[in-house]
Amino acid sequence: MGIIFALVSCGSSRPVASNGIAPSGSRNHSSPEFINDIFINPGPNRVGNSSNVTTTSMGRASEGHTRSSTMERYSSLQFKYAILENASVEEMTNTRMLEFMEEWYGTQYHYGGTTRDGVDCSAFVSVLMSNVFDISNLPRVSRDQYNQSRHLSKDELKEGDLVFFHTNGKHHEVSHVGVYLRNNKFIHASISGVMISDMQTGYYAQHFISGGRVIED
Repeated sequence: MGIIFALVSCGSSRPVASNGIAPSGSRNHSSPEFINDIFINPGPNRVGNSSNVTTTSMGRASEGHTRSSTMERYSSLQFKYAILENASVEEMTNTRMLEFMEEWYGTQYHYGGTTRDGVDCSAFVSVLMSNVFDISNLPRVSRDQYNQSRHLSKDELKEGDLVFFHTNGKHHEVSHVGVYLRNNKFIHASISGVMISDMQTGYYAQHFISGGRVIED
């Protein structure tokens, strides 16, 4: 889906005489005068000289142009997933990850599935790691993926690490896997489809087992 960002700027007005210039009797030559966002720096025999006139509106326009130029450097995907990952847009530098997530986001869950017509958690992780990180030898089953990875605590996780959960009641065995993003967010094929979830809240906080790294530093 597209995200539309609107930049709205507003200026403040100052009270002036009806002709836009303060009455001559009220002028104080010891300080700048303000006329519709224009200030004049008085100097000897130079009051009114164009060299002494600076417009604050030009400063605001320049600032707005800089902001617009900065915004234009980033794509809609970067903005979208920065919001979903609760991150700054500058952090969204992994183009392959962004494009992969956009392609697969919302794909329905299907046990044993391996395609965008339907996919389960471990197959989704295998496809992601192959397409984004060139890891093609990851096992098909989440339990085997856990056994093949170097185990990590939550505070060691980086983008591309695996996150493992137990979902079979009292049996604390690995039965679900996703890929860590940042800020406790991970992407996975849940029963609701491929989505981004927060591993620090609700169900996933209670069922987290470990992180796992298959990409070495």
